[in-house]
Amino acid sequence: MAALLKKWYGPLARGRVWKESVHLLADLVVGIGLFTAVVTMLSLSVGLMVTLIGVPLLVATVVGGRVIGSVERARVAALLGVALPAHAPLQWHGGLWQRAKQALADRPGWRGLAYGLLMLPWGVITFTATVVIWSVTLSMATLPLWGWLADPPPAFDLDGVTYEPGEWPLGLLSLGAGLVGLLLLAVVPRVIHGIAAADVALARSLLAANAEEQLQQRVSELEVSREASVESSASELRRIERDLHDGAQQRLVSLAMNLGMAKERLADTDDERAKEMVALAHDEAKQAIVELRDLVRGIHPAVLTDRGLDAAVSALIARCPVPVELHSDLPRRLPPAVEATAYFVVAEALTNVAKHSHARSALVRLVEVDDHLLIEVHDDGGGGATDAAGGGLRGLRDRVAGVEGRLRIASPPGGPTVVSVELPCGS
Repeated sequence: MAALLKKWYGPLARGRVWKESVHLLADLVVGIGLFTAVVTMLSLSVGLMVTLIGVPLLVATVVGGRVIGSVERARVAALLGVALPAHAPLQWHGGLWQRAKQALADRPGWRGLAYGLLMLPWGVITFTATVVIWSVTLSMATLPLWGWLADPPPAFDLDGVTYEPGEWPLGLLSLGAGLVGLLLLAVVPRVIHGIAAADVALARSLLAANAEEQLQQRVSELEVSREASVESSASELRRIERDLHDGAQQRLVSLAMNLGMAKERLADTDDERAKEMVALAHDEAKQAIVELRDLVRGIHPAVLTDRGLDAAVSALIARCPVPVELHSDLPRRLPPAVEATAYFVVAEALTNVAKHSHARSALVRLVEVDDHLLIEVHDDGGGGATDAAGGGLRGLRDRVAGVEGRLRIASPPGGPTVVSVELPCGS
């Protein structure tokens, strides 16, 4: 019996039913306020549309619809315990007129205004239902108690029969009403929860982002996260390049110079072993400098940071043993991550030309079209290039995909080979 009573009346001891009741009672006050504000603002906006004030006022009204959504989602979360997903914020762009058109076409703002208009009739329903449910239930449940505590009313005649209050049948009816009221007390939390669920459904339909919008928001967040990760990686590579160039490379150059001077001083000595060791150390130091320079250039060439993609690609072409022609039409500096990706695309493509293609000439083309950098590397070699696993072109495909670019390879047997890359570079 105790477990059954706890199951029936346990919800009354928890805070949810009381929070839901407060929320439903507040719907009327909120509905009156929102309905008045929305109707007033829309009326003023339409009435003043012939003046310069109407459009800005209507824009402010639609933006206010988003404010309504934010406040109501917070109220639903606080009292009903349901976190409704918010719409993506407006990304303002362009001048004042473009921003005004963007605001007037904002669906979440208009939905917030629609919610404000619907809240008045809905608030009347929820307020009335909540008051009636609780007042009737509590009145019936406490009716026997009030009959026992209060002074009995005087006797009265009905159809010639005198009735004494507290006696049968009135006493029995009072007791029956109390029992019905106690049963209703077990039902009230479920009814209140059902009305609150309908309230949440209304808010969700007008104030919450749907599944498609949530997916778009998630994609946007992932794009921002990916761009931040790529930029962070590029910045870290630039830092490593600077540290190697200014630190280890300079020390090796100094060491090579000192060894060179020591080699000259030992030229007149008879210690052939010492001269041989110093000469060997000098050659090793110079070789280490060359390898370190190649490593630094492979991490992130300084010329790319200092002078841009044109100069960096020109340096690559100058070191390529195959004659390469460069056609470049870049009106501006591109984002660092895009420039780095483009540089390594050209570097890997020219490496393949020099090592594998047996080409006699090649062409590199760089052009920006519609906020996209187009890179093409042509060669007249034997063809057969692929992006098979483990190859350099597979690594290029992964690097290009990291900045949402596209890579295409056309290399039929017998040639020629064309490597085409398209990189989004923003406005």
